[in-house]
Amino acid sequence: MTENLNDYELALNLAENISVNLSPRPPVGAIITNEGELLGKGVTQPSPRNHAEINAILDCKNNNFSTKGSTMYTTLEPCFHEGETNPCVDKIIESGISQVFIGVVDPNPKVNEKSINKLLSNGIKVNIIEDEVQRKRSEDLIEPFKHFITTGMPYVTSKIAISLDGKIATKTGDSKWISSEKSREIVQKMRSLSDAIIIGSKTLKIDKPSLSAKEISEQPRYKVVLNSKPSNPERYLTLKSESEIIVFCEKTPTDLSSWKGIEFIEIASKDNKLDLKEALRILGERNCMNVLVEGGGQLIGSLIDLNLINKMRLFISPMLIGGINSADSIGGEGIEFISQSKKLTDMEVVRVESDIMVTGKVKSHV
Repeated sequence: MTENLNDYELALNLAENISVNLSPRPPVGAIITNEGELLGKGVTQPSPRNHAEINAILDCKNNNFSTKGSTMYTTLEPCFHEGETNPCVDKIIESGISQVFIGVVDPNPKVNEKSINKLLSNGIKVNIIEDEVQRKRSEDLIEPFKHFITTGMPYVTSKIAISLDGKIATKTGDSKWISSEKSREIVQKMRSLSDAIIIGSKTLKIDKPSLSAKEISEQPRYKVVLNSKPSNPERYLTLKSESEIIVFCEKTPTDLSSWKGIEFIEIASKDNKLDLKEALRILGERNCMNVLVEGGGQLIGSLIDLNLINKMRLFISPMLIGGINSADSIGGEGIEFISQSKKLTDMEVVRVESDIMVTGKVKSHV
């Protein structure tokens, strides 16, 4: 049976418009219909609350609709295992739903087609959405989750505000403000949806950022600074908030009484450069699925060199800064040949006031 694209579109829209951080869960939307009538809908909530499928079933009950013989559309294969909630697949079977349309198979090894097979074995028809555009959107929704669940590493997004000539600050270090007010509002939302925000020690020293999501209740769990040899606790005062502060370093300072509220994690370094992959691995162990890197250019360039950035968002301002001593947007070792370059794919280009916002996934040059 061919899916109803409009019904699945509603489930997709629900998932795409979730505005809170669900990590380490993926965003999922689900609806239940019967003969073209919408009976109930739901989205996945932050842990340990319900998944989308359960909320859709409960919504049907709240609306005094029976789910017997109905059809469910869900953007991700329902969960099979018992974790913080009971398996969604069992609730679907118990509800009397007769057919399920699924956007994408769950990449989690604990689920991966197990729920589909259980539904089929209980006489419930299962269909994978065939429309290519909707399938792609479904896959994009869970990309950070898929990366995290299959590698144990966070999905890393880099944010850069740059001038037309690729600068992120003047020769004196001034960068307030390159991007527009609306662009900065978008960044606040990005922060609120991140588990951790990472900066380098130079960015901390020059910009004195708070890394908080301003005027938003939800905040990142961790504010992270990469600093081989931390030596000035007063520089970290701007970071103090309800978020935990982590400093990755070569060696923990001896005067810990001056560093209250800061956790130091020692990691290896080479040529005075910390092991960035190890830092991300540790954040992954702490269930950080979405990590935002805010700079500076040297840190972003080093992560690109190591293929550790998954996605980039650039806010390009219509200004020229110039100057050989002005800060470039991307540092690192760089490349020798164009064939070694990275490029952005699946690009989205949006006008934000006077800025151009470019978002894309980082891939090797093809």
